[in-house]
Amino acid sequence: MSKMKIHHTGIIVDDLKKNIEIFRALGYSISTDIVVDDIQHLRICFMRSQDGTQIIELIESNGDTSSIHNFKNGYHHVCYDVSECDDFIGYFKKMKIGKIFTKPIIAPALHGRQVIFACLNNGMFVEFILSR
Repeated sequence: MSKMKIHHTGIIVDDLKKNIEIFRALGYSISTDIVVDDIQHLRICFMRSQDGTQIIELIESNGDTSSIHNFKNGYHHVCYDVSECDDFIGYFKKMKIGKIFTKPIIAPALHGRQVIFACLNNGMFVEFILSR
C-alpha cells in the first residue's frame, strides 16, 4: 500500500511539561500547543525533530477515565496516515495482521480527523488516521 505513511510515534508520559523539556534537550521543538482531548481524556503535545523528519506525540493521562490510564510510560504506538486510501478498514481486515479495537474516533489533536486503533498480531498498537 503506497498511500500509507508514518505520521508520528506516540509516547506515554506521566508529566507532559517535564517531558517537553526533556525532548527539547534532545533537539525536538514543539509543533502544537498542548491539546486537551476530552474524548479520550488525554493531554497531548506534538514535537518535531530538528531536521523535521520525525514527529513524536507526547501523551499524558487526564484522569481515571483516560484511554491510557494504568499504561506504563514509554512507547505506545506508531501512527500511519492512510487518509488517501479508500476503505482502509476493509483493507486492514483482509490483511489479517491484527484487529481493530476502536470505532473511528475524532482526534482533536489532529484537527478533528478520524482515527482508529488496532493491535497487530505481534502485540503492538498502531493508530491510523482515516480522514482529512
